[in-house]
Amino acid sequence: MTPVISHSIGRSLYGLLLTGIRDEFGLTNAQAGYPSSGIFVLYVAGVLGVVFLSPRLEPITIMRVAVVTSVVGLIITSTAQGLLSLTIGVALVGGAGAGIWMTAPVLATEYVSPARRGLVIGALTSTIGISNIAFGIGTSTWRRAADDERLWRPIWWLALGFAALVLVAMFTIAKFAPTERIVARGVDFSIIKQIPRWRQVTMAYAMFGGMSAGFATFIVAALEEHGNVAESNSPIVFSAMGIAGMVAAPFAGAISDRIGRLTVLRTTLLLLVVANLCVVAGGQVATIAGALLYSSGASSIPALIAAHVRDSLDSRSFSQALAIMTILFSLMAALMPTVVGALADISFRWSYLALAALPAIAFVFLLGIDRSGADPAVAPLS
Repeated sequence: MTPVISHSIGRSLYGLLLTGIRDEFGLTNAQAGYPSSGIFVLYVAGVLGVVFLSPRLEPITIMRVAVVTSVVGLIITSTAQGLLSLTIGVALVGGAGAGIWMTAPVLATEYVSPARRGLVIGALTSTIGISNIAFGIGTSTWRRAADDERLWRPIWWLALGFAALVLVAMFTIAKFAPTERIVARGVDFSIIKQIPRWRQVTMAYAMFGGMSAGFATFIVAALEEHGNVAESNSPIVFSAMGIAGMVAAPFAGAISDRIGRLTVLRTTLLLLVVANLCVVAGGQVATIAGALLYSSGASSIPALIAAHVRDSLDSRSFSQALAIMTILFSLMAALMPTVVGALADISFRWSYLALAALPAIAFVFLLGIDRSGADPAVAPLS
């Protein structure tokens, strides 16, 4: 359940509710991008926290602190009275996601064989899709019942209740054996050097981070204003995106168990290029198709990256390495929502054309890897 907090509530929910929040506070698209950029500014801080704390603390301890921080952020978001408090609240929830995602894959695969890691981590991320389905349908239903197409604040209260329940479970149910301590001070590149093709994968992951942050923040607004999708129907499309992500993530993970992480990763990046170009084309059919393709690809890539890292590292080393790799990801993700928002004030066509370039660049980084031999992810599984 914890990735629901880090990715669905911490990232996707703001995009779903953006138009209602924007209109209530009288924000431009550029201003509406500030909270999303704030998510990833604090995500950088969270990632750095994991880098320095993972050698000293158990993964489950880092996880619990992150969920506590999320609950605090949701209280602030639910009661926000302006852009500043909204940004602080949303940023705390999203930033705390670093402590969740840097530990969830290793905890979920603690007692799983290497041959099933891709499937299990994919299933872990599929809960994000399930929750997006629930939030999309729930928001649409609640708005109809309240006769208010811009209702948003009660949805945050619902998210707060969910996070509070998960927090209680983290302290009462989740139990793990102590992990082996590692010796590391600060950013230790010797750890990530154990990961095959770490430079190329890190750069590709960073490009994906910028693309996903910009896409997810404004897709509901783009559906309504660029794709001519009715406000009453955009939450339904959001739910359909959840279905696509729920199915795609475990499927991509399972396929990568057989043919290799990087092979599936390259294919998924091309899918994301197509997704952005569909939104650029505009109109209902193309924009909705782009949203669904994006959800399929964006739910798969974090699972593929995590599985690629997990194939080489265990326990605290995993959290340390993934955190270091995520620093550049977070910086790109912090930048792009504001850039996309500024471009969206001109045209969503320009903003999504810029976003399409990022997975294309990521694909180029990975192009040519392993042409002379098998994908290294496959070797331990044979």
